[in-house]
Order: sequence, then structure tokens, then C-alpha cells
Amino acid sequence: MPTIEISKKDLNELVRIKFNLEEAMPLLKAEVTHDEKDKDKLKIELKDVNRPDLLSVEGIAREIRLKAGIEKPIHKQKLEKNGLVMNVDPKIKTIRPITLCVVAKDLKITEEFLKQLIQLQEKLCETFGRKRKEASLGIYDFDKINWPIKYLPKDPMTFSFKPLGMDKEYTLKKILSINEKGKEYGKLIENFKEYPIIIDAKDHVLSMPPIINSDYSGKVTTETKNLFVEVTGNNDRFVESVLNTVVLVLIERGAKIEQVTIKYSEKEKRVSPDIEPNLMKISPEEINSTLGLNLTNKQILDLLEKAGYGVEETSRGKVNDIAILIPFYRQDILDARDVIEDIAIAYGYNELEPEMPNIFTIGKVSKDSIVIEKLANLLAGLGSQEISNFILTNKEILFKKMNIKTPDEREVIEIANPMSVLYSCMRNALLPEMLDFLTENKNARYPQEIFEIGKTINIENQRPKEAINLSYVIASSESNFMKIKSVLDLLSNVLGFEYSLEQVKNNSFIEGRAAKILLKKKDSKGSDKIEEIGIIGEISPAVLENFNLGMPVTALEMNLDWMI
Repeated sequence: MPTIEISKKDLNELVRIKFNLEEAMPLLKAEVTHDEKDKDKLKIELKDVNRPDLLSVEGIAREIRLKAGIEKPIHKQKLEKNGLVMNVDPKIKTIRPITLCVVAKDLKITEEFLKQLIQLQEKLCETFGRKRKEASLGIYDFDKINWPIKYLPKDPMTFSFKPLGMDKEYTLKKILSINEKGKEYGKLIENFKEYPIIIDAKDHVLSMPPIINSDYSGKVTTETKNLFVEVTGNNDRFVESVLNTVVLVLIERGAKIEQVTIKYSEKEKRVSPDIEPNLMKISPEEINSTLGLNLTNKQILDLLEKAGYGVEETSRGKVNDIAILIPFYRQDILDARDVIEDIAIAYGYNELEPEMPNIFTIGKVSKDSIVIEKLANLLAGLGSQEISNFILTNKEILFKKMNIKTPDEREVIEIANPMSVLYSCMRNALLPEMLDFLTENKNARYPQEIFEIGKTINIENQRPKEAINLSYVIASSESNFMKIKSVLDLLSNVLGFEYSLEQVKNNSFIEGRAAKILLKKKDSKGSDKIEEIGIIGEISPAVLENFNLGMPVTALEMNLDWMI
């Protein structure tokens, strides 16, 4: 769970009333720890990972004021438009396509505020930004920027600038190898022919997102009065959520907010930030039936305001649906149940009277789970590490990187309107994600041996079919076919099954170094039967290159449904 450090003095100044911190924390789904050495320092551990607005002292202070009834929800906020424009090069769409930004003026930046701003930047990039893959945040001294600005790709071998905190200019490629942030996040852009850059009207570099700001405008101090903030990424929802969280912080600190027009073409434009509240209708009957209460409309409206929601004036006094206004920074609100949960928190969980269920059941571990746990313990005993990947992935990992021609769409289940292109379909095999895991850990010590026992989804007779698969991967300079076969032999001996191998041609494996795993078993009549249950072999150099792996890899994947 994310933990932030804040100043007790700063929090008190932002809350503006006396309050009991220990009593307030459960309402925020958080826990507080006092620093024994520094009495002013507080550590706040957040239990609700869906609330980026609570990753800042400003957001926590606002929530406390709302719960205390001294703060009204944000309905309308005046935004200035001063003709600021960011021009986006069309070629950036294939690299890091989404960008949103905001300008904040007339700020008083104290040492504590600056510290909190940097902490917020790091927490947002690590959590909601998925370690900058989905969203990254840059903060700049607005007064050093010449407008309009441009977001465009540049040649990493020839284009150079002076990164923040460094003594001279380096090429974009060099920055990835010598700068601390470049080493940590370079993998996000290193495989592209060109890298994303933000420059101003006089060609001064602002940053190379998502890696590092420039030394020219990326240095913010207590002398800075006006800020420019940009967020770039691959996921529109995450990018907007990160930016809106920062906008809330800037509003809480008294900034004058200015919008920026993001221009993709003459016809395609977007004004940022957009902080208009979203409208949702919810019925008092649904609220009461879900919570088991009998709240009046007035009570519901009061609780909604405590939870930070606005209410359209036309809804007041009505018995039917209430039209509520969801604040711009609450992107975690997806449907009515999320609102009802907030009403329950504002009402107080301890005030809800529990009821005994009228159905009595006894739970126990399923047979499948027992078998899988024993198998996992066996493989862990080989010195390998068990991993657990998401069942959602994308076609690039499943097919393109595995050197497999894209199949008919019916062979994988795709997600309609996915929130991220990274999670756009369901996996039909474990091995592709295993190799992607190795990519994420290519700088760790070798040899690396990993395994996963998990679900895959295939199409059979035009219907989805769920299966349990096992995949085992060895990445080592000494990895070869015999090493991975020894794992299969162990499984055969311990689980008591007979198998044979039959050479197979598969573009993911080296030709002549891959085989089908054929299970020998008896059918219902007692006759011998051969069933293909998996594949084993040495991964081809082309696939290793696609996953940016410099170490030989051998792997097996087999279906376990026959034994479970």
C-alpha cells in the first residue's frame, strides 16, 4: 500500500480547524504512524489504492474538511484561457501518444510544498503511472518557457540536451545509459527509432518523457512563482487521473489555473485540463436497499456532500432519482455502487447494524487448489521462483513478439473498448508473459528460473474454454534443451505419467530444438491413447531479440486439465 510522509504543521494549516487525526484516518481508509524522532513528521499509509487524490497532504486535508462539514464540494472552478498551445507531432502517436497539461500561476512555493510536490510526482508515477509506463509527470518553471511548445520525436543518436542535474549535454541514447533515471526507465522507449521530446518555441528542451526533465526549465525552487505541468503516457484514463490529482493540489494551494490547447492537427484539438464534474443519477431506494437503511433525502444529500459530491439544485426535495456531480479528481467512480460505498463511509461503518446470514455453508479447499499447491511446492524446491501474471495481455506479446503470425481474431478473446492497449485481450498461453517478465528483470542476477501455474482462455467450437497450464522457463548462459527436459522428467516421475516427444516446427523456438509433449494414457476402453498436452524447447534468437533478452532461454508449457 502506498505510504506518504507529511508535515503535521502543514496538514493543520491546510485543514484550518482542530481535529482528531486518529479518528479521521479510518474515514480516509488510511493509517497514521508518528515519527518518534521528528514530532512534526507523519507517515500516512493509504488502504484505498483507487484514490490518487489522497496521495497528497492537500487531498487529505480537503477530505478531512469535507467529512467535518466545513468544506463544500468543488462544483465549478474558474479557469483562465490565455492562448497557450502545445503542438503534437502526428508521429508521436506510435511512441507515447497521450499528453495533457496545465499552467498554475501566483503560487507561493515553500520548502514543504516543494517537498510534497516532488513526493506526489514520484508516487503518482510509480502507482497510477505503472512505473511511468502508463503515465509520467513533469513539472517546470513556466517563466522559462517560450510558447507555443511542441511534443515530437527526435533521433536519439544525434539530438542532445542537458538533463536536470547533469553538467553538460548528452545525446538521448547516451542519457539512457549514464543517467540514473535513464537506466531505470529507459526500457520504456529504448526500442523506438525516435524518442519523445518536448521543446519550446526557441527549441529549448523541456524534457524527454518519461525519463527526465532538462536542466533549463525543469528546475523548480522556492523562488518559482508559476508552474507548467505535463503528463504523458499510453492510457488516457491514467494520464487524466494523474493530471487532475495535480490540478487539485494546485487549487488547494491557491493557484490560478490556466488551460492549454493541445493541438494534434487543425481539426483535432483538446483543451486541458477539463475539470467539469461528471453527472450520475442515483435513486434513494437503491441507496437504502443496498445499505439496509431508511435514510431521508435530506440525510442522503448531507452524506453526499460529506463524501465530496455535489448535487444538482433540481434534485433537491425530489423523491425520485438524485442527480449528483462527481468531482473531476474522482476518476475511481465507475457506477452507483462506488457512490453508495462513499455514502456508507460518510454515514459510518460502525453505525451499520450487522445481520446474520440465513444461509449456512462450510468452505473447504478445492481439489484443484490442493494439486496446484503441491505442484508449486515441488517446482519451488528446484530453486525456481513462482510468478503470477495477469490473465489480460495484448496481441503484441502473444503473437508479434513470439514470432507468430497474427491469427484469426476468433483465436483469442479481445476486450471491447479496453482501458489500455496493454491489456486488450485474454492470454491463450503462459509463455509469452513469462518472457515479458524476464524482460522486466533482465538486469537481475542470472541464472533465472521461473514458473507459473495459471489460467488460459482459448476458443473451442466458437466458445471460450478455460484451462489450467504450467509454464517453466530457464534463462541462463548454460540453458539448453536437456536442462528444460530434466524438469519435464521430474514432473513425469513425481506425478506418475508417461510422455514422449515429437519434433515440431514452431516459429517461437529454434528449428530442430522444439518438440510436442505427448501424454500416454488409456482411454475408457483400456486402449492406449496419445494426447498432445504441451511444447518444450529452446527459444529462437528472433523472439529473444523481440523481448530484448540477451541470454539463452529454454521453456516448456503444458496443459494440466488431464490431471486436475
